[in-house]
Amino acid sequence: LKSADITFGNMEGPASDVGENVGSAYSFRMDPQVPEAFASAGFDIVSLANNHMGDWGRVAFEDTMRRLRRAGVAYAGAGWNSAEILKPTVEERNGTRVGYLAFSDVGPGFLRAGEALSGVAVVPAGNQGLSYVEKGVLQASRDVDILVVSFHFGEEYENAPNARQKALSRIAIDAGARVVIGHHPHVVQSVEEYGGGVIAYSLGNFVFDQNFSPETMEGLMLKVEFQGKDI
Repeated sequence: LKSADITFGNMEGPASDVGENVGSAYSFRMDPQVPEAFASAGFDIVSLANNHMGDWGRVAFEDTMRRLRRAGVAYAGAGWNSAEILKPTVEERNGTRVGYLAFSDVGPGFLRAGEALSGVAVVPAGNQGLSYVEKGVLQASRDVDILVVSFHFGEEYENAPNARQKALSRIAIDAGARVVIGHHPHVVQSVEEYGGGVIAYSLGNFVFDQNFSPETMEGLMLKVEFQGKDI
């Protein structure tokens, strides 16, 4: 992972020793030293926009953001207000500004960021969600050379993307993204080229202890190389 100019992944829950369990039986709270482990493994940036980020409440979520910053790991899809979550997190390499946006299409609604409230970028339902993503991506793409957009979307354990995944991914590319990275299904889904960009609908699990099927114990690492702005 360290050999890549930029390594990105989805962080499926808070890393903290504070907060209260507000989720289901499947509530996640990682060891608070996990951000340091991410850094030592080579991760540069992670998405915090997913359905488990609020499992231990806003206190644990905010603690996670602070711990990532201290560990030197950037994050996208989360912030201290609704304006911040739609500003691309920028990693500059070799004079190229690579920006990251992240969205969750599967909640949690209570952790949606507000005007003066921390939270994550939760996509509204229906066509309103498509407009929200389109507007956010269009604005962010103007501030960077290359824009990567991450989505937590789709149906768990389905091996093909659904219509909603395709619509969100393609509208992101049409609005200026070059790479779309998907997660949430826990299994690998298809990778396609579209509109001069690349869409990976679901990379499956990377480190996630679901040992009940071969599919959930497999995953992809996607390597995208650019020459200038060309993939």
